[in-house]
Amino acid sequence: MSFLSLENVTISFGGIRAVKNVSLDIKEGEIFALVGPNGAGKSTIFNLISRLYKQNEGNIFFDGKSLNHLKPFDMPDIGIARTFQNIELFGNATVLQNLLVGTNVRKSSNFLSEILFTRSVRKEEVTSRVMVEEVMDFLDLQQYREKYIMGLSYGTRKIVELGRALALKPKVLLLDEPASGLSAEETADLAFWIEDIKKIMGITVLMVEHNLNLVNKVADRVAALVDGEIISVGNPKSVQSDPKVIEAYIGV
Repeated sequence: MSFLSLENVTISFGGIRAVKNVSLDIKEGEIFALVGPNGAGKSTIFNLISRLYKQNEGNIFFDGKSLNHLKPFDMPDIGIARTFQNIELFGNATVLQNLLVGTNVRKSSNFLSEILFTRSVRKEEVTSRVMVEEVMDFLDLQQYREKYIMGLSYGTRKIVELGRALALKPKVLLLDEPASGLSAEETADLAFWIEDIKKIMGITVLMVEHNLNLVNKVADRVAALVDGEIISVGNPKSVQSDPKVIEAYIGV
């Protein structure tokens, strides 16, 4: 059954159609990867799903409900979290503080109750702390908990951003080029975590990725895009051996 779906989605920028009549069905509990050259429309699809962009045509559905009327700030509430190609963290804050930011959208307290530090606020604070500790344990980040983001390596910052997304307790996790800039060892760790995000946390994963070794290792299904259009969908092996994909990527 489709969990996240795009139906004939199209978006144009200045007369250029960045995504053309794209239809996708991502099943609950699977790892789905979007692959393609730069400019193929992969990140644009992410921005459409997370409502940073609004499509010109078509519909997007999540868990049986349309996303068309929603705004980016609505996404955490319905269970969609994402990471970005360019790391978006608070450099002057610690790892712990950055992860706690990810839990704030789940809080129901208001300004007055925060000032008074009411029982409900204390309860929410404990819940947030427990969730963040679980994420740090899961991603082996405990050793960095009190370190400032600006002093960490690029690879560690990428993992912290992943952790902040997980702290939202999403149903669907959008990973935009998660292996970009990582070493071979860091990428191997990332593959392990992505598989456990699916198996242990039960989170559906949709990712954009250029590293085909990572895609082959973790993805259940793959969609190949060229010039804003999907040319092949299937398991990683079948997509990479598809004559249309070979022609588009390598040439005849």
